[in-house]
Amino acid sequence: MAISNHERVGRNLHLLCQGLYPYLKQEMQAVHSNNWETEAKSCLANYKLLKNKSVEIILSEDVGMLLSVISKQWENVFKKKLTSTENSLVVELIQVRNNWAHQSPFSTADTYRALDSIARLLKAVSASQADIKEVEKQQQEVLRLLSQEQIRQENRHFSAEEVRIRERLSDLLKQLPFQEAYLLNQALTHRSYLYENPEAVSKDNELLEFLGDALLTFLSGEYLYRHYSNKKEGELTRLRSLLVEDKQLAKFAAALAIGKWMLLGKGEATSGGTTKQSLLSNTFEAIIGAYFLDSGIEAVRDFVEPLFTPVVEELISSGPEPDSKILVDSKNRFQEWVQTNGDTTPPKYVTVQVQGTPPHAPEFLAKVCVADKEFGEGKGKSKKDAEKNAAEDALARLKKRGLI
Repeated sequence: MAISNHERVGRNLHLLCQGLYPYLKQEMQAVHSNNWETEAKSCLANYKLLKNKSVEIILSEDVGMLLSVISKQWENVFKKKLTSTENSLVVELIQVRNNWAHQSPFSTADTYRALDSIARLLKAVSASQADIKEVEKQQQEVLRLLSQEQIRQENRHFSAEEVRIRERLSDLLKQLPFQEAYLLNQALTHRSYLYENPEAVSKDNELLEFLGDALLTFLSGEYLYRHYSNKKEGELTRLRSLLVEDKQLAKFAAALAIGKWMLLGKGEATSGGTTKQSLLSNTFEAIIGAYFLDSGIEAVRDFVEPLFTPVVEELISSGPEPDSKILVDSKNRFQEWVQTNGDTTPPKYVTVQVQGTPPHAPEFLAKVCVADKEFGEGKGKSKKDAEKNAAEDALARLKKRGLI
């Protein structure tokens, strides 16, 4: 299973911790003898917050603490056997660890540099060959990815239109380094803008929205499977639903100030479209779909996982609502009801486009059936909204009949 750059850095920081701890303990004991723990404790600014753990446990588990002790005890202990180069590596890796802990994104180049520094420091302290080889193995994989990125970069030739788009979206491209900025521009283009400006753009973002929706569902599920596999399926379903619901996706979009760059028709713009939850959510999905087409699944994973982490941690710490099912979106709730009531046939949604008003704003009608029996129907400005409304209608009918 592919892993993100952020997770790759985390795994190698763990290997660094394994390799550094025995060396630190040995050198600290050589200088401070039985008082080495007291000396180490004096270097740990947050030790009082960790008073239930011994110094040895803290240092064996937290590479940040390890590196901090080495840095602060450099003159008294570590300078005797290590060089100024290793001291620079320690300082650099403290920053890498802090960036990792704060969920900062790591480019492929950043990841390679971090792994190289980890390997060099492990060699300097004569860590186990198994740990060094594992870091070097991952280094080679990152180098391969980096080489592919460099080849793509060298083969790029910007058209005049691409240059114009890059100038307009320069701030956003710093956060989302698209290879082809026209894809990002398409992701920001609402159908109302295309309808009013067919000479300026050729495509809107609806197909990209469809793709992004599928990607976010997959990546959030994969993320939860890897990090929270100790939880039950129902809880993971709840968390996944909350991660990709419109409300949360709109928050992700707002954090990126997506509304500033959205291309909307005059009607949508004057009615506050840049702050509408549905438009922000849909645009965020479109951007994810476009980024996948542009840079691949790894780049998307590296972008979304740091967004997922604080949200999931907050959801888990706050605990489920008394009736956690209300937090699962309507399609999942209806599917749960179907499965609970003994039918193994999954709900089937049939969606058709109907004429909207105005003409450039189509409307969709969806019906949800189980084993050819219709349970509900709903309308929406997108297929996704129509299907959710159909599921809501099905749930409302079941409730009216006393079945839920």
